[in-house]
Amino acid sequence: MWYFYIIIGLLVFFAFTVRVITGFGSAMILTPVLSLFLGPKNAVIISILMESVMAVVFIVKEKLNFEIRQIFSGGIVGIIVGIILFGLLPTRILGLIIGISVLTFSVIFLLNINFRTKREGLLFTVLGLISGSMGVLTGINGPPIVFGLVNQQYDATFIRRCLITYLIVIDIITLASFSISGYVTVDLVLLLIYSIPFILIAYVVGKYILTFTDPEKLKRIILFTTLFVGIIAIWKFLPWW
Repeated sequence: MWYFYIIIGLLVFFAFTVRVITGFGSAMILTPVLSLFLGPKNAVIISILMESVMAVVFIVKEKLNFEIRQIFSGGIVGIIVGIILFGLLPTRILGLIIGISVLTFSVIFLLNINFRTKREGLLFTVLGLISGSMGVLTGINGPPIVFGLVNQQYDATFIRRCLITYLIVIDIITLASFSISGYVTVDLVLLLIYSIPFILIAYVVGKYILTFTDPEKLKRIILFTTLFVGIIAIWKFLPWW
């Protein structure tokens, strides 16, 4: 099983380096791959545990932005809905949801689909609701918010700070919800402890890469990768597999 821990370490390092550079993307990489090893539900929970560790790093190191408040209120309601569904949905269905979610948002971002609206408050409330639910069900809560911010034509710096702030709040609340509901196990906590050094190193490396890399070009490469991973996850959890 030693190779499992090597794979996990490299995966965590890569995923969170991406997160530091682009502001999101770690869960899109982590959750579908981890679901192949740990099962969908454990993959979601360990992803949220790891995201919460990075949230602490961001609180200490990054400038935060609470300007768009509607995403937070929508996100909290979405978490409540997600927790209810998480306990009811079969593992296979959850695996398919993870794969389809990753695949869908990869395509949306690659095609630059958008429709700017003046009803921004309503848009971000709805996207927050979707994001909160997706975060609980799939571990992937960033893409709906990224879509909304890009759609409304905010600049890259604003998007990164707003997204980091939102994910700090939502990931911590999601983790608290999982803990209260009894989904966090000792084995997952031990895997988290093993992963912490890789998360911290990823932050340092990601900040360094930010000084000379175009995040937009890197993001497109990553999206093609997540597109492929999403297809694999869907294939694994289809009924005939």
